[in-house]
Amino acid sequence: MALLKTRDIDMTKGSPVRLMFRFATPTLIGSIFQTLYSMADSAILGRYAGSRALAAVGATAQATGFILLFAMAVTSAFSIFISQKVGAKDSEGVRRCFASAMSLTAVLGVVLGCVGIVTARPLMRLLGAPADIIDDSVLYIRIICGGCMAQFFYNAATNTLRSIGNSMTPLVILIFSSILNVILDVIAVVVLHMGVAGVASATVISQALSAVLCMVYIFRRYKDIIPKEGEWVPQRELTADILKMGLLFGLQNSFLTIGMMYIARIVNSYGSTIVAAFTIGQNVQHLTTTALYGYISPFSVYAGQNLGAKRYDRIRKGVRQMYGLAAIFCLAATLVSELFPRALVGLYLKSHETLVIEAAVSFVRIQGWFIIFLGIIEVFKATLRGMGKIPVTMASSFVELGCKILGALLFPLAMGYTGIWYAAPVGWILGIIPAAVYYYSGRWEPKEGAAPA
Repeated sequence: MALLKTRDIDMTKGSPVRLMFRFATPTLIGSIFQTLYSMADSAILGRYAGSRALAAVGATAQATGFILLFAMAVTSAFSIFISQKVGAKDSEGVRRCFASAMSLTAVLGVVLGCVGIVTARPLMRLLGAPADIIDDSVLYIRIICGGCMAQFFYNAATNTLRSIGNSMTPLVILIFSSILNVILDVIAVVVLHMGVAGVASATVISQALSAVLCMVYIFRRYKDIIPKEGEWVPQRELTADILKMGLLFGLQNSFLTIGMMYIARIVNSYGSTIVAAFTIGQNVQHLTTTALYGYISPFSVYAGQNLGAKRYDRIRKGVRQMYGLAAIFCLAATLVSELFPRALVGLYLKSHETLVIEAAVSFVRIQGWFIIFLGIIEVFKATLRGMGKIPVTMASSFVELGCKILGALLFPLAMGYTGIWYAAPVGWILGIIPAAVYYYSGRWEPKEGAAPA
């Protein structure tokens, strides 16, 4: 197929586990760099600007997610369409998808960037951000949203490359972006003493340069993916289908983010110390589960290509093998979380911040015991996402979220703030049920002469 180059991976042929190791290893390495960048970002801010600055950025996670994840959902949606078109060997379909995706990305970048700038302070007030960090939180959101166009096009380009089986180029560009981001962090925070504004500016600049590199690479190397004359005008039906799936993704992400904003409000009610502990605990968990996400999330490309090729047997075989990989990575994450929590937390703070350290260590240890359930639910989500079964992943995510909210409300009544740490594991466990029921029902596999369920 002209769309695939020599080093690109055709997921419809060969051993599923070998394909995933070959395809996902660059993604995993990229996730490690991304995690290391996030650690460096937080460590530089925490050590040189203090835990209050770290808490200010951590408190924005749900607000920026609410603003930005909708557009990111659209880029995820068109990557599903592209992977399925690649599996079906439909070159024109891939070009049409690319044209529609670029148009949608540009429009959403402008609209949501403006929304984020205007609503930053109301959102942080809604979240109940502590008075001592709200101004820095608002500043961070406005800078990030002001440059969100770069992030959207970067995500669009890298998702396109991964959908056609190229995971190496996104890795190279991500490494460049991460290293540049850390260098800019040091200059902005340590040298120029810009604090929160410096971290946000470094992120926007590095993403903008990465987006440019990605798009230049696609236009030069993948000429077959670039729409021909007359194909740049988005097809109404295709654009509507992408937007529909993107809306479902966005609706799911928005509801999830609203729920997490509510949880963030609960965390915020305990003050900046617990906000900082929650932020650090999440960062540590991202570090310990990097391998899990690195190998499981890209499985959506495998599922999409094989669904497009009508290789349903390969999807089932791949899922079974993903269970084994998830179990290995989850066991490793649990062992690290239980054996070295204090060392991991210490990467973000100086030793005299004892209250934050103790709270963060409890987060890491409690959630570390339940990571296997996170692995299982991620296998199901990646599989169903690649198939385009977004309503099912929505149902699973809503169950997960509902349990997290109820847990965050009820568990602290008996256990104090540590009760919040138990809410997420309960959500993982119960969120598995809808996805597992649908997958094992076999309704996703079209019968002879029937449309997919």
